[in-house]
Amino acid sequence: NYVYLNIETFRKIIDLLGGVWIEVPIDLDYDDPLQDLHIHIKKGKHLMDGKMAEGYLRFRHPNNGYTEEMLKYYDGSDLKRIEAQQNFIKELIKQKVNIIYLPKLNEIIDTVFDNLETNVSLSQVFKLVKTVKDFSLEKVNFYTLPGSSMDHSPYYYLYDEEAIKKLVEENFFK
Repeated sequence: NYVYLNIETFRKIIDLLGGVWIEVPIDLDYDDPLQDLHIHIKKGKHLMDGKMAEGYLRFRHPNNGYTEEMLKYYDGSDLKRIEAQQNFIKELIKQKVNIIYLPKLNEIIDTVFDNLETNVSLSQVFKLVKTVKDFSLEKVNFYTLPGSSMDHSPYYYLYDEEAIKKLVEENFFK
């Protein structure tokens, strides 16, 4: 199955939830005028609104080259960006899966369904909704497709078929 939400929907949901607190480990500075993308986030703890969160999630490499400190967190690869994205999702769940956000649920659902493309049936959605009461961050796992980056032009990722089979067998068919 697939679910597609555009980035504007993501920004709206983060704003509806009042933002997400994220610790940014290093100054993030990047400009891409072709995309009208400008990311300028200082190191430290931030309450990120939707626009700032988008910048944090899209950041991959700096304007002015890599320092030793920058390379600890970002090396230009999608893998490091995925780590930041997973961290954001963990914080989002930890901070916002809470009964105090229940009054926002209808507005969030309306925003999602107004902008949703999926092949998931309504009956499947209702089955998932029934499990929400049992939801906890401890039950959430993140996996990155095993493989290796080819960090030269053209940039691509080679998946490791055997490692993927093992990951799936160990985590999804117990």
